[in-house]
Amino acid sequence: MTDKKKAISSKTKALQLFHQDGIIDIISGALLVNFGFDILNNNETTSLFTWIPIILLSSLKNKTTIPRLGYESLGGDERQVKQWIFYPAVGMILVLILLGIFILGDPLDLKNTFILPFSGNSKTLFGSIIVSAACFITGLLISLNRFYVYGAVALVTGLISCFFLPIYFPFFLTASVMMVYGTRLMITFTRAYPLDDKRKNNEK
Repeated sequence: MTDKKKAISSKTKALQLFHQDGIIDIISGALLVNFGFDILNNNETTSLFTWIPIILLSSLKNKTTIPRLGYESLGGDERQVKQWIFYPAVGMILVLILLGIFILGDPLDLKNTFILPFSGNSKTLFGSIIVSAACFITGLLISLNRFYVYGAVALVTGLISCFFLPIYFPFFLTASVMMVYGTRLMITFTRAYPLDDKRKNNEK
């Protein structure tokens, strides 16, 4: 039982290390920015441009994170590392689908189905809950405390926007927090784990 706990603890630490590069923060923030522009443009569905950051996730991880850490420091399981890239991408896709359904075209007529007991924009509330829930789930599954902060920012700004601010405000603000902190993490990560000469040549 002790060996099993050690293995789980080792895997969790490797997973946390793998996501200390700030890439999923920046990608998530970019998605929210793009979705905010979908709202501003009155799109009925998410644009193709909105999905582009998800495509970049794997490329950034393979060019920035894996060459610096190596598979050995991540448990030596290449398949597991690929899953650590795949699952966040799937999660982002699901979040965008939900946001598109609840915020943009509203094909299910949710605005009239769910009537709030108070005056306010229900779409803003639904959107902030979706983003907040996604952040809290990410923080729980990957054990990254910063995603709890992102979730709180999304929820609080969503509640405020529900009454006073435009519907796109919580998306842009949450995205800004994610991207600023993600950039800081990436700078710190690349300094802490510089590429050696051999890996630089491989990257070229």
